Amino acid sequence: MIEPIELVITGETPAKKNSRITLRNGKTIPSRRYQEWHGRAVDELKSQFNRGALDCDLKINLCFFHADNRRRDSDNGVSSIFDTLQDAGIITDDRWQIIRTFSVHNYKASEARCEITIQEISE
Repeated sequence: MIEPIELVITGETPAKKNSRITLRNGKTIPSRRYQEWHGRAVDELKSQFNRGALDCDLKINLCFFHADNRRRDSDNGVSSIFDTLQDAGIITDDRWQIIRTFSVHNYKASEARCEITIQEISE
């Protein structure tokens, strides 16, 4: 069993699926805002985690801290964080066979961030 892993991504988590740009050929890509956040978030995560990617049954707890009261859908933030965890090499995949359970909490705070706790679980 691995010890719980605690990670932080600073800033507001943008929604990947709701901030897409359509190119002339009809293909869609994430917005520049999302791409900039994603690149910074991957760098932040890599600086906090220096092991191989996790490939076991995991429980992930996400605490989003929002600096304002704008309307946001929690599932969009979850998707952005899971994709970023995978791209940073922290988890091998975000499929259900790896992320067996997760919880999401939202709070208002002076500084936006997402605090992530990852725990190995055994069946």
